[in-house]
Amino acid sequence: MKRFLKIAAWTAGILVLLILAAGGFVYVFATSDYVRAQVENHANAMYGRKTKIGSIAIDWGSTSHIRLTDAQLSNTDWGKADHMFKAEEVEIDIRLWPLLKGDFVLPRLVLHKPDIALERNAEGKSNWSPEESPMAGSVAQAVQPETRSETPLISRIEIDGGHVTYTDMQRRLDLEGEIQTATGQAGAEPQTELALKGKLEGRPLTLHFTGGSALMLRDTSIPYPADLDIGFGNTRLKVKGTVQDPFKFTGADLQLSLSGSDLADIYVLLGIPGPPTPPYQITGHLTRDGDVWHVADMKLHAGKSDLAGKVTIDQSVKPPHLTADLVSDHLVFADLAPLTGASSDEGTPSQPAGKNELFPDVPLHLERMQKMDMDVTLDARKVIAPSYVPIDAFKVQVKIKDGQLLAKPVDIAFGGGRVTGEFALQSQSDSAKLITDLRLKGVRLETFFRDSPFFDTTKATLGGRVSLAGSGRSLADVMNTAEGDIAVAMDDGWVSGLMVSLAGLQIGDALVLYVTGDNKIPVHCALARLTFDHGTVAFDKTLLDTEKSVLHVEGKANLETQAIKVKIEADPKHFDLLDIHAPVLVEGTMKDPKISIDQAIPIPTPDLGGAEDVPCEQMTQQLFAAKPAQSD
Repeated sequence: MKRFLKIAAWTAGILVLLILAAGGFVYVFATSDYVRAQVENHANAMYGRKTKIGSIAIDWGSTSHIRLTDAQLSNTDWGKADHMFKAEEVEIDIRLWPLLKGDFVLPRLVLHKPDIALERNAEGKSNWSPEESPMAGSVAQAVQPETRSETPLISRIEIDGGHVTYTDMQRRLDLEGEIQTATGQAGAEPQTELALKGKLEGRPLTLHFTGGSALMLRDTSIPYPADLDIGFGNTRLKVKGTVQDPFKFTGADLQLSLSGSDLADIYVLLGIPGPPTPPYQITGHLTRDGDVWHVADMKLHAGKSDLAGKVTIDQSVKPPHLTADLVSDHLVFADLAPLTGASSDEGTPSQPAGKNELFPDVPLHLERMQKMDMDVTLDARKVIAPSYVPIDAFKVQVKIKDGQLLAKPVDIAFGGGRVTGEFALQSQSDSAKLITDLRLKGVRLETFFRDSPFFDTTKATLGGRVSLAGSGRSLADVMNTAEGDIAVAMDDGWVSGLMVSLAGLQIGDALVLYVTGDNKIPVHCALARLTFDHGTVAFDKTLLDTEKSVLHVEGKANLETQAIKVKIEADPKHFDLLDIHAPVLVEGTMKDPKISIDQAIPIPTPDLGGAEDVPCEQMTQQLFAAKPAQSD
């Protein structure tokens, strides 16, 4: 809106130049070609570009009427349009006595079929810039009002059949539309209406602006009304309210409404790096203090989630700085999926690149982090998650500085315990490095089996760490190059007897449990360490120690190809009549694993047992003492 007002001010400046040029000759009561030529030459000298006027007619009086036909002002040398401004006819009513004191009082200004061409080239130069016309810029600077009350008094502006084009090669923006004035009610002053449509970076863009009358520009007793409606693809931005000083755009008091299919799309339109989201709607109270914008009472509904809070954007610094403090009492975990490039329940178009991808191969848009610094706090007080993802709440503070992202602290209420730590996204030349350092404490194993038959027969406490680093332009790239480890330990508790029997292929127990129901198997401990080496995951020191047996797991998996080959061996502690003396193999892909027994025709035979208890405490200490193999 501020850019529009600047453009409007320059358009008005062009008209002022025409008025000055004509005003210098109002003492001549003539309409000869000589006078017209003199006016053109005077305007050429002031504007610095070729000016043409078809004819001039002046009707004298205390309020004189000037009529210019076929008025044209040429474009810059590099501009594509032939003219920056032209109109079939310009009518100006001007009071002469105030003009002698240096005051412009125009009871009426009428533009018939004006055509305005505004352009910005690839180097960022604009055809309305003072640099393109130093003389005109000096005049415009001289007549620019310090306050609304110093605005030239134009009682009434009428625009009939106006045409406007705007081209910005840097932003790949092309707009074309109409500008006119319209009277909404009988006797009311004409409102200014601007309607444009075109494309921005190849996507459809529409703009409709309605402002107050010309007389209201000068009236300091009431704020200037403004109503802006922008459509960009699936994004819709509406701003409606008042501006205390429309020339300096101070004292803005506006209601904001923003909606679309993905909040990330606002980057192209507004230059704000929004996160990927499901379909969303934002409302809030928009104000401005100097170069700082404030959105108070902000409410965001995305997917099935609701957030509220406040946002501040400081444009006085380079790059601009965004601060946000957000709270959610209802956040649906699935609505966070687009952050990783996955799809949400709402059908966000962010999808993995291929059906065989384990992780989404969607670009992270790292270049956007260079455009704005951020400090965002999100307090999700209630998270609605699937039963197998036991997240109850989380709080995180995310800071972006010079293209580097740091989420610290991260605090997640997870499975009755907590996950704490930090992660960083370091922007590099053509990719990013993701570093994760998290700690698990007091996480309840049974929370992973909510809504499953194993919930009542499973109980234990988990602790662990996640220490990983990877590089790339998508989450798939990061995981496919990941290095580090994930270590988890479980203390005394119990697990489902059916799960243990099936895993160890102790057929007798499994058949009985299928018939009579599950029972609890006491567990002394469980240990697992997954080491990552450029996307290859190895099972190291992974075991489960129960009263009946010790299960050992070894093998590898490749995150890029999803290939997996894991062997599970059960070492019984006691006699079992129908134990299968063969490892269980898990092979194939992670999405479609095949489970088999590593024996051509396994024959159940008695097993005398003999495995000893695992020294749990000692092995747990060794597990967490091992330093993860993480890249620098």
